[in-house]
Amino acid sequence: MYSIEVVNVKQTKKQIVIRAYTPIAKPHNASIQKNSTMLLLGEISYESGSKAFNTKLYYIKGVRGMLRHAAMSLAQDCGIEVCHSSEKTELKDGTQLVPSGFHPLGSCDPPCILRRIFGTFREESSISVLVDPIASIKHKEYTTELPAQKVHISTENRIALAYDRMAIQDFRESYFSGYFNFVIDITNLTDDEIKFIVESLLYIETLGSGKNAGYGCIKILEVEIQNVHVLRNVTMDNGVYKIIEEIEVKPILLENIEEWRNAYIRENLTEIEQ
Repeated sequence: MYSIEVVNVKQTKKQIVIRAYTPIAKPHNASIQKNSTMLLLGEISYESGSKAFNTKLYYIKGVRGMLRHAAMSLAQDCGIEVCHSSEKTELKDGTQLVPSGFHPLGSCDPPCILRRIFGTFREESSISVLVDPIASIKHKEYTTELPAQKVHISTENRIALAYDRMAIQDFRESYFSGYFNFVIDITNLTDDEIKFIVESLLYIETLGSGKNAGYGCIKILEVEIQNVHVLRNVTMDNGVYKIIEEIEVKPILLENIEEWRNAYIRENLTEIEQ
């Protein structure tokens, strides 16, 4: 008979937990034929009272891109040139792809602060943006084994073109509304890069498509910076080995958040002089 010795695994990480709200957003997976819907992950079971219910799980795409665009806006306001999202400078017809205040993705030497944090197509990002799936759960009190954020999700049938009161071109769109959390793993960032990310959160405004029609408004409500200590061990329970996890969370207090600007300028002046 095989046995497992007691093994403890300790990990420490830093993260930013953000609580946000949207009255209506449509972070679509893709537009396929007539459907423009959110990314469906599967179904989840939950209990309310003594009854069991099933509902669908969806993933909120575009949160990392939302953060990156906010960081680009912050850098632009500070007069700091950073990477654009495109490696190309122009199209074949001469249309410029990289606006003033930015340089092509990955072309900076030394790497700009945006590149150090978000990486490029060929360089790995220094952060991870994590979002638990969302689900339309109608009950106020419920329990579930899997993580799911309670929001309202609906699908609208829309008509793009009609003739004689008959739909010629129609399509469906999915929306969600409510409070949701997302987490940024900042373990690999320096203090100045953390401050840059925190200040970037002030520039978050929209998520998903339909901005011109008023969709996708995002309000950042709470921001908490945490030091997380995780202890995992293996225990026997009724003949089955289970992994038990103990988590200790301590807040991180940042002082002089805007100080990253002076540090970044000093760092780049030193590189130029060398």
